[in-house]
Amino acid sequence: MMRRLRAFLIACFAVGGLLALAGFNASRPRLMVLHSGSEQTLWVQDVDRGMQQELDRNRRPISLARQFLRLDEPDLGPEAIRVRVQDAQRAIARMQPDVLIAVDDEANALVARDYVSRGRPKVLYVSIDQPPAEYGYQSAATVTGISEALPLAAVRDALGDLRNTPAARGADRMEGAVGDEWLPGRPLRIAALARDSETGRAELVQVRQFDWSPHELGPTATVRTWPEWQEQCRSLAGRADILLVLSYRGLVRENGGGGLVPGAELAEWLEQESVPLPVGLDVGYVVDGGGWSLAPAPLDYGVGAVRMALEWLDPARKGELPNSWRSSHFDVALRASSLRRRGLWLPPIYAEAARAGNDYYD
Repeated sequence: MMRRLRAFLIACFAVGGLLALAGFNASRPRLMVLHSGSEQTLWVQDVDRGMQQELDRNRRPISLARQFLRLDEPDLGPEAIRVRVQDAQRAIARMQPDVLIAVDDEANALVARDYVSRGRPKVLYVSIDQPPAEYGYQSAATVTGISEALPLAAVRDALGDLRNTPAARGADRMEGAVGDEWLPGRPLRIAALARDSETGRAELVQVRQFDWSPHELGPTATVRTWPEWQEQCRSLAGRADILLVLSYRGLVRENGGGGLVPGAELAEWLEQESVPLPVGLDVGYVVDGGGWSLAPAPLDYGVGAVRMALEWLDPARKGELPNSWRSSHFDVALRASSLRRRGLWLPPIYAEAARAGNDYYD
């Protein structure tokens, strides 16, 4: 009899423990991160790294899941995109997150905006270049987030710091490039190229609306294919001194297939063939082999997104909507040999900023 009673009590204790554990897990705040890109891209990895840093500082247990639309993968047609959107919607339905963190314009345009009228999950947009109103977020009580600001003022200031270095001329130095003339005080002609995508088009709007004076903004374009990119770039010889390299992930090799152009191939071609000096506004441009970039800081977006989500779900705040904001942080990356080849020099502060972010290459 005592043996049966003891077994019964042990079973009750075990069941009670399991129910308590289930209740504990069910009461955890649930966050889902929806990325536009794939796990392999540097941008996605660095955003996630920033999120993890903030999670490591947080003592409150939470549940977090990640979903990837992988829109930067090759040969994606409308049907494949529709399937990936449906997969994301099913993942959201299964998890029932308290907050959906939608990263980049595509995730917001294709998925997150549809939840605005439902009230659940709450939507926290991250790194969107379009105005929030473009997605119906302007007056929603369950939406907030972080908009992306390209560091265009920093680029404009940096162009004023460029110096010509005649002593750096070498046999392999590119002729006809911007470094052939003394730069200080001379207004420069600026062009911009981006892949034709939600993000690329929105980035170009920022470039066109920015006051570049004393410099002059010239040709800007979005392109779909690698041959179009090359043709546009070649057409800038004699028409531009600076080429702003905007979002290029997912650029297809040709219409109708052929796969994607690797970032390393694009960067190498630009550094060798572009007469205007390429300046990257993509976080991976120098890692891919480019010479110089000033780009939005993915780590900062990751930290800020998780911090806002946890504040939003803090019971003490009673659901108070965190203020949306626009990130002005940016990363500097530099490959000094590329500038030297063009006979150009930047003050040491740029090299030190790049070293601080482990983005300096000699």
